[in-house]
Amino acid sequence: MKKYVLIIAGGVGKRMNMDIPKQFIPIASKPVLMHTITRFYDYDPNINIIVIIPRAHVSLWKDLCVEFNFKIEHQIVNGGKERFYSVKNGLQKVDQNSLVLIHDGVRPLVSLETINRVAVTATEKGNAIPYMDIDQSVRSVKGMQNKAVDRSQFKLIQTPQGFHSNLIKDAYAKRFRKSFTDDASVLEALKKEIHLVKGNHKNIKITSSTDLHLVDCLMRI
Repeated sequence: MKKYVLIIAGGVGKRMNMDIPKQFIPIASKPVLMHTITRFYDYDPNINIIVIIPRAHVSLWKDLCVEFNFKIEHQIVNGGKERFYSVKNGLQKVDQNSLVLIHDGVRPLVSLETINRVAVTATEKGNAIPYMDIDQSVRSVKGMQNKAVDRSQFKLIQTPQGFHSNLIKDAYAKRFRKSFTDDASVLEALKKEIHLVKGNHKNIKITSSTDLHLVDCLMRI
């Protein structure tokens, strides 16, 4: 089965207080997004890599590729105003009857084992998303009231999320809803069962300067 990965790099970095979006910030000798792309190339050099970037950032990205002599082949697709539309744009470049992985561009430390677990399960069952158990106490808050809940009933969800391309294309043909928080929730709207696989602890999504420094340190260990 032909493999694709859509790498979503649409962040503008408002919470980072930096001049450039977080996916372009250099850590461990090159921009975050380059580390992420390299991870999927290391998993499978033949995977079709599609990077989804806001139109306004494409020129910056191309300049960075020249500056850092980044040679891994990839296709650039313009992002949309919401993540939903960015993924939808990327899926137009994906063939039918293929396996497609959809990944956050600011998760450069996804393990090759996690990628493989997602790919294998999605190939067998039609979809797969990685998760981590919650190891801290959790409380439910409603208005002024709050109460302890059983944390074993909840999971932290990561990417890449993997799908048979026909299924996820059908899902993204539907109208956007605010309840779509990830690709699995889009597919779930078609009443499809979602299959969970184990993720990895280092698969951190960079959303703050603290995350950025942590990932940088982990890369240098």
